[in-house]
Amino acid sequence: MVDLKPVISAAESGGEVLRRYFGKTLAQVEKSNAADIRTSADLDSEAAIIRSLKSSFPKYNILSEEAGLLGNKSDYMFVIDPLDGSNNFVLGIPNFAVSIGLMRGNRIIAGVIYQPVINEIYYAQAGQGAFLGNRRLHVSSEGDMARATISYTCGYINSARYEETLVRELHNKRVKRIIENWCPSHEFCLLAAGRIEAIVNNKNELYDYCAGKIIAKEAGARITTFGGKPERDEHSSTFLATNGTGIHGKMLRVIRSCRPERRHAPKRGNRNNL
Repeated sequence: MVDLKPVISAAESGGEVLRRYFGKTLAQVEKSNAADIRTSADLDSEAAIIRSLKSSFPKYNILSEEAGLLGNKSDYMFVIDPLDGSNNFVLGIPNFAVSIGLMRGNRIIAGVIYQPVINEIYYAQAGQGAFLGNRRLHVSSEGDMARATISYTCGYINSARYEETLVRELHNKRVKRIIENWCPSHEFCLLAAGRIEAIVNNKNELYDYCAGKIIAKEAGARITTFGGKPERDEHSSTFLATNGTGIHGKMLRVIRSCRPERRHAPKRGNRNNL
């Protein structure tokens, strides 16, 4: 087992930086496109998190969105998103988070997600359950698609056409609601807390889902490939996570009914993990 207290402290350090910046006008640097941005808040949050983690885990590798890979030839690696929801942040929308996952080899073994505006800490460790503060989390028991809330989250390389097809098919199934909150890490927390029923994760970056994946799994979520098979490698960025009821099979049928993405399909102008 890993002591999560220093990891939680590191996430809170990053969150404190974000609170100081939130609501201010910040210069933005475009990375891959207009929706893929970096600000001084991202960088300063990252620096605070890395500094805190290095003091407690000096031999661990670190992979962070802005800094890249800081290698120590360790079996363990922290995977950090210092500001998940950058576009929300710069627009003044208080839906963003700090996300820190921990991997050992290809396996995610722990995760911490902190929402600094509402001061909520979600965390989990393999085999130990998932928690919001001191409250143990569990996915919902809802099995009716008409009462289900579904999240779709994807990376920059995905086509608008695929998303449009998927969303149309979900509407045809009369699902309660389809959401894109532009903060994937928090959506995994919503699944873990029983507030939504499914997440279609389509080629996000590892730091967007690493912590959230184990939090959802430890809360009882079922996670499979789009083909319905168990994951062999938790680095996988294409998967379905649900509350494990009959909704999972129904979601798989919806996914299979959608045409695969084409190489030259129009690309999205923005994505959820911004």
